[in-house]
Amino acid sequence: MKIQKLIKKVLLVLFFMLILPFFFPSLHNSGARIMDSSIEKNNLKINSIGYDNATIISDGYNGTYWNSATSEDPSVAVDNNGIIHVVWQDGTDGVWGTDYEIMYVNYSSSEGWSNVTVISDGYGGSYWNDGYSSDPAIAIDSQNKIHVIWEDDTEGVWGTDYEIMYVNYTSSEGWSNVTVISDGYNGIYWNDDYSYDASIAVDTGDNVHVVWYDYTEGIWGSDTEVMYVKYTEGIGWSNATVISDGYNGIYWNDAASIHPKISADNSDLHVVWDDQTDGVWGSDYEIMYAKYTEELGWSNATVISDGYGGIYWNDGYSEYPAIASKDGEVQVVWQDNTFGVWGSDYEIMNVKYHPSSGWSNLTVISDGYAGNYWNDGYSYYPEIVTDYNGNFHVVWQDNTEGIWGTDAEIIYANYTSLHGWSNVSVISDGYGGIYWNNGLSRYPDLCVGQDSLYVVWQDGTDGVWGTDYEIMFTELDIPPPQVSGQAIPLGAYFLIPLSICVLGLAYYTKRRL
Repeated sequence: MKIQKLIKKVLLVLFFMLILPFFFPSLHNSGARIMDSSIEKNNLKINSIGYDNATIISDGYNGTYWNSATSEDPSVAVDNNGIIHVVWQDGTDGVWGTDYEIMYVNYSSSEGWSNVTVISDGYGGSYWNDGYSSDPAIAIDSQNKIHVIWEDDTEGVWGTDYEIMYVNYTSSEGWSNVTVISDGYNGIYWNDDYSYDASIAVDTGDNVHVVWYDYTEGIWGSDTEVMYVKYTEGIGWSNATVISDGYNGIYWNDAASIHPKISADNSDLHVVWDDQTDGVWGSDYEIMYAKYTEELGWSNATVISDGYGGIYWNDGYSEYPAIASKDGEVQVVWQDNTFGVWGSDYEIMNVKYHPSSGWSNLTVISDGYAGNYWNDGYSYYPEIVTDYNGNFHVVWQDNTEGIWGTDAEIIYANYTSLHGWSNVSVISDGYGGIYWNNGLSRYPDLCVGQDSLYVVWQDGTDGVWGTDYEIMFTELDIPPPQVSGQAIPLGAYFLIPLSICVLGLAYYTKRRL
């Protein structure tokens, strides 16, 4: 009898412990409340991301400052060994001539940053590339083979127009010679107009995919279109294909399709660009999207920056998109000057695609965190990547003034499925509370390593390196995998003592019986 009474009392206590969180939610949300209380309003470092001070990587090797001209438009990638690789366009004169060339550096933990190498000219000691080599992009495959592309106006059998050029690097062979990949398939040179702004991705089979926009006329009309080529080991480069028009033989896209970006998700390809074609969305620029699968080929172009739920409200310029994808989920960001509660300035907008729900409505991620609209400068040129935990990370150039000054800075935000978009952080200035970067920080790029994000940009801040633009670099901590604010306190405060009580009751009952 006494045992039965004891059991009833213990069960009653356990019952109250179980229902207590539902009557006092502040207890199991205490983790979230503590996090919120640490937020200092109107401070751009609200998400408290860990980052390093900026480092100049385009000049100053071994204390020698020789790079005296503009270093611009960097692109960054990291290989399986954790070595960081960076390319950019550079106007510094040298044995390669007085034209712009593509330069390269790498970083390893054992050696630090390497000296600069020109990779767009000088193969075998022959300097033949005398045109403007610009706007490079870099990707690395699973075998640590480095792939670099850029646009180039050097003349050759392909003509006098800009073409997309390519080189690769392997540890056994070094850097290859330059190859034109936008023209000359099977010896036929048909691409007779400008090829610009190329983007590159490598899939899980180590196939290389490149897109760009092109002024060459064809059955698609005289407007610029997005073109695509693929490299397959043992086969080589494919011919160029227009993917922004001509779906099922219907050519409806009659305005400029420009600034494409590509992402590979296993064997699927996702491409976005900004497009001036008129439609039910209006006559403004919109972001268009196309997808490639091995089963279906290329899809038709879809507008993803307007028309959610059949409502067309985005009437400003949607430009310069970037894209990342993982396991079927796609995230796209771009700059947009559509008016809203955020003001009339350019903001960074985002949409996401999930296989189960399709495309989302737009979200402004550069302003309005927690309902506070403080970002009143122009937010430009976003880039996005996904990490191994499925989180997405974005950087962009921002002209909003603050404690960092009136110059443009690089700003960062991240997305997790649990918490959505974070508030933003300035990562190009203010390290250790010291604001020394007073030049324009522009055109960022980023990549993801095992535990860190690597960010590069061009910067006009003066220093021992001179008064020219240089390439700067910083490293950011990847936020650890997160669980909900409810799950941790609930387990810590209730499940553990609950388990102890149950075990104790079982032990006591067994002893009494």
